[in-house]
Amino acid sequence: QAARAQSEALGAWRRSHAAWEADCARLTLEHERRREAQRHRAEGKGEEASASAEEEALVLPCAPVKPRLTTQGCYLWGDVGRGKTLLMDLFALSLGGPVDLGGPVVRRRHFHDLMYTIHRRINEERRFGSSMGVRAAINEVLVGSPPVLCLDEFQITHIADATLMIPLFSELLSEEVSLVMTSNRPPEDLYKGGLNREAHVPAFVALVESRLRVHNMRAQVDYRDVQRREDALLGASGGQDALSDFIVFDGLSSAGADSVLGAAFEQASSGREPSQRTIPVAWGRTMSCERAADGVVWFSFDELCGQPLSADDYAAMVAKAELHTFILAGVPRFTLRSHNEARRFTNLVDTLYESQCRLICTAAAQIEELLSGMDQLCSAEAQEQEPLPAGATEHLGPARTHKHGDVTFSSSSASPCRPDTFATAEADAEAGTSMLHLGTGRDSSDTQEGIVGVMAAAIDSLRESGFASRRCTSRLLEMGTAAYRAGHEARWQKAQDA
Repeated sequence: QAARAQSEALGAWRRSHAAWEADCARLTLEHERRREAQRHRAEGKGEEASASAEEEALVLPCAPVKPRLTTQGCYLWGDVGRGKTLLMDLFALSLGGPVDLGGPVVRRRHFHDLMYTIHRRINEERRFGSSMGVRAAINEVLVGSPPVLCLDEFQITHIADATLMIPLFSELLSEEVSLVMTSNRPPEDLYKGGLNREAHVPAFVALVESRLRVHNMRAQVDYRDVQRREDALLGASGGQDALSDFIVFDGLSSAGADSVLGAAFEQASSGREPSQRTIPVAWGRTMSCERAADGVVWFSFDELCGQPLSADDYAAMVAKAELHTFILAGVPRFTLRSHNEARRFTNLVDTLYESQCRLICTAAAQIEELLSGMDQLCSAEAQEQEPLPAGATEHLGPARTHKHGDVTFSSSSASPCRPDTFATAEADAEAGTSMLHLGTGRDSSDTQEGIVGVMAAAIDSLRESGFASRRCTSRLLEMGTAAYRAGHEARWQKAQDA
């Protein structure tokens, strides 16, 4: 209601401001004509124009006051499945209407997508030597200003985004933008423990709390799970076909799993023959898919989540290649040692859910168990790693040698860290960070699994992976419901008709 009232008030202000500008132009023109007439009369009499005539003041009416909101939107946060995204979508739909009839411009963006646009535009501006990076990016986002901007799944996981928060949102809020944001974290917990957090985030948190209404969605239930249970009670299997989109391959042979996915591919692609296709991803890169047809692609888990792909890449696959159904073979049950692959999988699910795409996969465990090992990361704490006694690393397997700049160092073949992300003690000392042990317990007697070799600045990103795994589980449950499948078919059929 406040956003609609603000939009109506801004419309009235624009009309009155246009009338004020017209009045000012008319009065200014009349004033100049009077002065010109006085000069002609004075010249005709051979006299100088009187001082009073030359100094006649131009009196203009006051400009109408531009209306302002006491708050410029809201920040909704809470656990997964509590209805944050649904409320935001309903809000955006309720404001929908012809802009030429005074309706507000509403833009709904996933936060990953917004930041990709911002970073891409800043990079382009730098390449051409322009200093208009953030301003140019905002101009691209705010076509049709001032819009109502809805941002889903707001999070800060790395320093590149953290440094942009104040310049980006200060500019947005100064443009009279109404913001609606959803997040799993309260503002004060954003980028908690992140690199140089104190230099960037506290001011941003103060800005959010002073300009937006912060609201905690405290519902005690996951509504996506409720919907799935209702479908189960009603005996609904999606209402479209007898194939389940989530197939647990426990006890299923490789040939049997391929046969099931092959049938799903044939059904989703309307029987079209698969072929090799080059698919565009982010930042001008491409990747190859050996089996693709009619917006349906088939990948192994390693091809899609075992490689260094980001949320930007998955979003580009959907948007640029117009892919609507992803078939994924061999999703494992995730552990802390596979947290990198788990994060890519959750990014993939988030992207597909955002675009109402379909995911058909074979997995090593039921949905509720698939990412259960990652839940510990939500409350992860960093602990200094104790030096290991002599001979204590023998069980870790043979050492591997890596080169990091001018430093050569060794690592165990059992280490969960990637060679290209290793940091030596010398490099850490130079960067002002330290290598830590990520513990999941509260004391030294805890025997739960941890991750060795995580830098302090990466701890918050790992915590965010824990929240992302909860969200992923909730969304996978909803993606198997009849309502989601119906929405998928309606959306993509409409896109194909267009």
